[in-house]
Amino acid sequence: MKINSKNTAIVLLTLAGVLILGGIALLLFLVPGAATFFKVCLVIISILFILMGLGLLYVLYLGRDNNANFFLYDTKTQRNIPAEELGFDRVNSRMSYFLTTLSTSQEKLWADNILADNGTGRFGVNDVYRPLTAYKMLYDLVELDRPEGWALFLCASPATIDALRDALEENGEEAMSKALYHAYNSASGREDTEWIRDFLSGNAKYLRRRMLGYVQKNIEWFY
Repeated sequence: MKINSKNTAIVLLTLAGVLILGGIALLLFLVPGAATFFKVCLVIISILFILMGLGLLYVLYLGRDNNANFFLYDTKTQRNIPAEELGFDRVNSRMSYFLTTLSTSQEKLWADNILADNGTGRFGVNDVYRPLTAYKMLYDLVELDRPEGWALFLCASPATIDALRDALEENGEEAMSKALYHAYNSASGREDTEWIRDFLSGNAKYLRRRMLGYVQKNIEWFY
């Protein structure tokens, strides 16, 4: 069992403390003055309280978040960082690595229509990495910001653009999907990069926010 909820851990820790302290209090304050029969009963109850509290502490220990999370695992400490500390730079860096498991180069990533491989296991359980991969492919064009980068989008096959749009729509990006469709179909050639460059560069902060938000929302699926 893995305990990832901070609130759940706090509740269990509080309950364990109450049980242990309650058991100790019974032993210190009620047992000494009780009659023999009640003394025995109180001792048994006190021990049970303490054992239950220790049992909860053991459950908390076993439930530590030790399984490596793709985005949270820190190789230096060999532990997952708290989900609250996750930032975009870590998400972006980890996704850069993930893309290397899908293709050998950025050019092949676009040319081979990788995003069409949904349902094959390449994008994890329930294709959880698929929308994130689409965001990352677009964001990498923004970071590169070179004609050859924008040409990857403009020269991609219609099937590649359809798969990209479909992946984004899985995360509710209908408006962005339509804008990309317009950019792709209205361009006069690979040199006509102005519209797609202005659109994606102008939405760079949005892409960063959506990537981070998507990972935070689905963090349990990245173990």
